Amino acid sequence: MKKITLLLFLMLFSKGFSQNLPLDFESTTIPYPFTDFDGGVATRIANPQISGINTSATVMQMVKGQGAVWAGSKITMAAPINFSTERLFKVKVFCPVAGKRLLLKFEGAGFSFEKLSAPITTANVWEELTFDFSLDAVNNVNNQIVFIFDLGTQGDGGPNSTYLFDDVTQSLATGPILDLPVLPLTFESTTVAYPFTDFAGGATTILPNPFPDAVNPSATVVRMIKNQGETYSGSVIQMAGPIDFSTNKIVKVKVWSPIAGKKLMLKFEGSPVDFDNGAFETEVATTVANAWEELTFDYTSPTLFPPVNNNDNKIVFFFDFGNQGDGSANSTYYFDDIAFSDGLSAPNYFISNFTMYPNPTSNQLTLEAIGSIEKITIYTILGQEVLTKNTNINNSTIDTSRLQKGVYIAKATIDGKESMMKFIKE
Repeated sequence: MKKITLLLFLMLFSKGFSQNLPLDFESTTIPYPFTDFDGGVATRIANPQISGINTSATVMQMVKGQGAVWAGSKITMAAPINFSTERLFKVKVFCPVAGKRLLLKFEGAGFSFEKLSAPITTANVWEELTFDFSLDAVNNVNNQIVFIFDLGTQGDGGPNSTYLFDDVTQSLATGPILDLPVLPLTFESTTVAYPFTDFAGGATTILPNPFPDAVNPSATVVRMIKNQGETYSGSVIQMAGPIDFSTNKIVKVKVWSPIAGKKLMLKFEGSPVDFDNGAFETEVATTVANAWEELTFDYTSPTLFPPVNNNDNKIVFFFDFGNQGDGSANSTYYFDDIAFSDGLSAPNYFISNFTMYPNPTSNQLTLEAIGSIEKITIYTILGQEVLTKNTNINNSTIDTSRLQKGVYIAKATIDGKESMMKFIKE
């Protein structure tokens, strides 16, 4: 009898102290373990506004402290939250000022993901906000829910920075649960989600191809607008899993730019193994305006880029990095068809009558030969011709300052015979 009583007590004790969804903050035994950060203070209090859609006795109060911009608080759940089918979340809020938003974020053992609510429509009235993650990259291992009100705006610690929230629920999503993407990315699938997250003034939209041509006749593409005054804006897409660079380190992207010479920076990040140092990137300039072209991103050289890895699961797109956008047609870009591509298998000839220095090079490359160098042609690693010079001497210097960083092939015609050698532009 004592053993049964003890077992029942332990079961009730364990159940009473387990915080799981839904969260109504009414229990007298659940601790509701919130962790405040960056000037946010969350407190469980008696509901001071029993009215409308929320007549609960107990709610959570969040005060955003004086001068705090990123203030919030997070609760640790008893177990990871399962997003397999239930991806619709609702939260009741009471806000002192209309137009504010709540950021709901999930963190823990996996990558974090978040969603910003629609603006709160009415001040000093309980309102229910909806967060639909059915088209987003999620996982089933995160066990923390983060609450941030009015992200990016300073709080004052007073009534105008005091918010109430309650009744956090999880249910079946309103739309279909879509698969996450893998390479190649064509943006044509109706069963795959393409979860872009914009940042720093970038605005990404998937839409019908407004400029179909021979290079890109695809029906659907991605548009990115770089907004007024933004310098480092871009967007990042979450992939289904880590991207494997073990056998192929060359990536191609189709791009449409309103101005020739603009660059696309393609960055890979998100490694859970080494988040800070696991990212690698490179830039390639467009060569035409108002037409589709295919750009090639070469990650083969360890001297030019941080070493690639097989752990990153996000792709970041930056257009015209470092220069301000204006939000107009001149800051509107399109991209499509991101895929691995096999590199050119070029011979690596080193012959006694053909030398080349310095290698790596920055601004100029000198070729010397015993015989007469009749012609020098420079190719990318994929075989695209980028520079040609005709000579009739045994010592010739080429201006390489305009070449993009990467691996190139120099082909020299010497006394009627062709020889090739690789070099690196840094």
